[in-house]
Parts: sequence; C-alpha cells; structure tokens
Amino acid sequence: MKKIFTGLVASMALATTVQAAEVSGTVSFTNDYRFRGISQSAGDPAVQGSLDVAFDNGVYAGVWGSNVDFEDDAKLEIDYYVGYGNDINDGLSYDVSYAFYTYPGYSSDSEYGELALALYYGDLGLTFAYSDDFFNTGESAQYYSADYSFGVTEEVSLDLHAGYSTGDYWDGTTDINDFQDYSIGISGSAVGLDLSATYLFNSIESADEIDSGAFRNDNTLLLSVSRTF
Repeated sequence: MKKIFTGLVASMALATTVQAAEVSGTVSFTNDYRFRGISQSAGDPAVQGSLDVAFDNGVYAGVWGSNVDFEDDAKLEIDYYVGYGNDINDGLSYDVSYAFYTYPGYSSDSEYGELALALYYGDLGLTFAYSDDFFNTGESAQYYSADYSFGVTEEVSLDLHAGYSTGDYWDGTTDINDFQDYSIGISGSAVGLDLSATYLFNSIESADEIDSGAFRNDNTLLLSVSRTF
C-alpha cells in the first residue's frame, strides 16, 4: 500500500508541475471523533487539522491528523490522500481519491489504504469507498453513503447523512455485522469560524452497542468548530 501511495503522489506531482496551486489549512475541535458512526477517541474531544494543496487541473493532495484513543498505545492518526475531481456537465461532477490511514507509534500495525469514488449533483453527494485490507486485517470493507445539504438561510444549512458499512471485516474481525449510520445536523459560519451540531444514530443491535470507552457507537450529539486559513 505504501508503494502504491508513493507512486500516485509522484505521478500527480509530475502532472502538476506547471499548474497553479492553492494551499489551505484547517484546524478543528470536536467533542468526539466519530468515523462512520464509531468513536476513534473513546468518546473524548479531539483536535484535528489538515493541510491541502489543490491544482487548477482538478488534482489535489493533503494530509489530515487527529488524536485517537483505542484504550491502548494508539494516540495519533495521520492520513494522506490524493485525488482528482472534475465536472461531467453543468449539474454533475465527480471525485476519485485514494487515502492512506496511518497510526504513528501504534504497536499494532493498522495502516491501510482506501479508494473512494464520489458523485455530486447539486447539494446531493453519493460516495462509495473500498478497502481490500481494512485496518490491516486482511479483510475487505465497503462503505456507501449519501449526503444532502439544504440551505436554510445564506449562512445556515441543514445536513442529512446516511451510510452503510459492509464487507468481510464487519462480519469477521468485529462481528457486529453490516450496519447503517445516520446523522442530521445544522452547520453555518460566524465570526470566521465554521460551526456544526449533528445528532448521530445507527442500526447497530443493542447487544453490540458500546456506550462508553473505545469504539463507542451509541447515539450522540456531535459539536464541532473549525477555522480554515
């Protein structure tokens, strides 16, 4: 996976040497780091940040990081990603990306890669993500999601999300079976900050529900504030 990612970065760097680039960074704070409905910070707050570069031809790359807590020696997650996005017509666009997830200093080798394809039509986004080695377990995992953002006012949006996690990983390593995660929230901007409040819930059976500690997956209210530079 590392060789694949390195090759992609090198190829895109060569393809964009004469392209104008825009660099941006984001710093965020949230009361819980949830990944597809499951906490990566044991239900505790997380500080997150990203650095991105986007080229005029649609190619982009970046790095994203967050503190994590698996109730062992895992403390940090750093993800690297590259992608390409473009318009199909006036209303429809697409995005293809590859992300490589890493956990520096973690005694368990959990690094893995994931390929994602997204389609956007107006305020609707549809995404399919696939990994053949999810969390370096040797088992595959797929994720399907639909997101819709509706502008309530010029500054506030209503955000809806539905996701579906499936694949061998969920029926093998974790044994909680396929499940859906949902959220409904509001987001907006004020005094230069991006703010959101989102309620998360899912279809995980009560026998497999974790309401505290590592990988908690109970219903929760997620609050976040971020600033992009």
